[in-house]
Amino acid sequence: MIEYKIKMQDTSGYGDITSKLIEVLSLCKTTDEEKIICFEKGQYHFYWDSAEERTVYASNTDTVKKPQISSAVNIENIRNLIIDGGGSEFIMHGRMVALRIFESSNIKLCNFSWDFPVAGTFEMHVKEVGKYHVDYTIPKNMQWKIEKGNIRWFEKSLFSGKEYWHVMGHSNSHCVVGYNRTTENVSRYPISKSPLAYRLKIKKTGENEVRVNYFKPVDKSLYFKGMSFEMCPNFERLSTGAFLNESSNISLENIDVHYMHGFAFLVQMCENVTFKKCNFTPKAGSDRVCTSYADHIHVSGAKGKIHIEECQFANAHDDPINIHGTFTRVKKAVDNKTLILEYVHNQQNAFKQYHKGDKVIFYNRENFLSFGDEKEFTVESVVDPLNDGLSAKEMKVRFTEDLPDEIKVPKAYAAENVTYTPEVYIGNCVFEKIPTRGILCTTKKKVLIENNVFAGLTMASIYLSNDCNNWYESGAIKDMTIRGNTFLIKNTPHNGAKPAIFIDPIVAKSDKTVSVVHKNITIEDNEIYLENDKAVIAKYTDNLTVRNNKIYFDLNYPLDKSEIFSVENCTNVIIEDNYIETALIDKK
Repeated sequence: MIEYKIKMQDTSGYGDITSKLIEVLSLCKTTDEEKIICFEKGQYHFYWDSAEERTVYASNTDTVKKPQISSAVNIENIRNLIIDGGGSEFIMHGRMVALRIFESSNIKLCNFSWDFPVAGTFEMHVKEVGKYHVDYTIPKNMQWKIEKGNIRWFEKSLFSGKEYWHVMGHSNSHCVVGYNRTTENVSRYPISKSPLAYRLKIKKTGENEVRVNYFKPVDKSLYFKGMSFEMCPNFERLSTGAFLNESSNISLENIDVHYMHGFAFLVQMCENVTFKKCNFTPKAGSDRVCTSYADHIHVSGAKGKIHIEECQFANAHDDPINIHGTFTRVKKAVDNKTLILEYVHNQQNAFKQYHKGDKVIFYNRENFLSFGDEKEFTVESVVDPLNDGLSAKEMKVRFTEDLPDEIKVPKAYAAENVTYTPEVYIGNCVFEKIPTRGILCTTKKKVLIENNVFAGLTMASIYLSNDCNNWYESGAIKDMTIRGNTFLIKNTPHNGAKPAIFIDPIVAKSDKTVSVVHKNITIEDNEIYLENDKAVIAKYTDNLTVRNNKIYFDLNYPLDKSEIFSVENCTNVIIEDNYIETALIDKK
């Protein structure tokens, strides 16, 4: 094995290690022999000024608007590599991707943490409340100033003195996230509830303190000491927090992610990816709350196995785990074997979706009936988006088989690459302080979700969809077991359904022509504590079994216990041997 050692003296100005690591990783490309990069334990800084830039297109983002992305740690076209951080801290400066792994295989990263001292979410923590004003503290590392009656957030380069980025107030934010530090409830609120809405004037009252005066009385049911508000420019997702693309056999172990500047830790069209003992949580002792302004781990197309074990997820603005494929809609037929397929959602653009030899199933978009009882068609060749005159939305796919006329009707069918549907294991993880769901997972392969704790999520703890009309996130479940988990369903401000488990495929045409969408789901041996809402809501599912679960109610539970299971348009349902107690005996 070839060994490269990185020591603290290898850093340059302001502790910058970026250029040194680029040099070492360049050497790693020259051989397929096993290699290890070992860091001497310390604090290493990565700066946007010296980071590598590359054109990337990422699922569920707006990267098509700005595809040139800089990233700190770049692993590309490398095989058989271990990076051992030795317990080091990796500190990121600038709005960049912390980690990028492209077209690589047999990569292991372990034993380090990363953080951004100047986060891309802007936090204001309530200190004191008056009738027409609120005093706030701002995390000490944030860079900001009062400008034109607003707060201007920014980050400056230590090298050039120029700004990496800036945002005025809560501009380009579609919501504000409120976190009650006392109850640990967290929820999204409309931007009209932002600390910077309805402001009359802003005054700096201390090094990291401001007073905001308002045109109208303060809503003291929402604004009180111990409440934190988080804003970010989430109308646009211009980058990912970390990005794995077209790579295989990737292992991440014992890594603490304290913040990500971007959408998520995105796994796109990869094979065999493991997260073990990875914690997406605020840094201990930090006065900052948020860890990501969107998802933590987002898997868009994968094969082999996705394995997530002994991880902790907290304080993201969206779902900790979302695993799905991507439906592409039939746009037009070129000939009897060739289709133009298109990405439909505005945040799906330009990335590769099909490869020679991949298997594809077509689904009727109105009723989710598959063509030919899930008949598979084989990809013969592909022209990817942005090639040969195609737009960022289009791909030309030729199949080895002739295509039936009904599939060739524009917009009638959606195609799913079922080769990129992974087996999934999620076990012994903790999900808490999240304003949305805990786990989203739709895949045809075997799924086991076991021994996890879901503590007070604002929406459904486990949400199982499948949708070819809105987000176009695909995956008809065929074999899923949810067992041995603990769910605490709290009385949160969210107005929609928020059960422990919500099976909710999005069916456009809800009538007798609709088939079941998901099959063979077993929910067993879980403990579910209900302050409100239901234990399980299920729609369009065949062979659903709910058994041997222990369900406890809060004394003020608002529903009748007969309502805790809701089943609609399902077949072959077994609900049996569930223990139900009318008083909540232990929330912890």
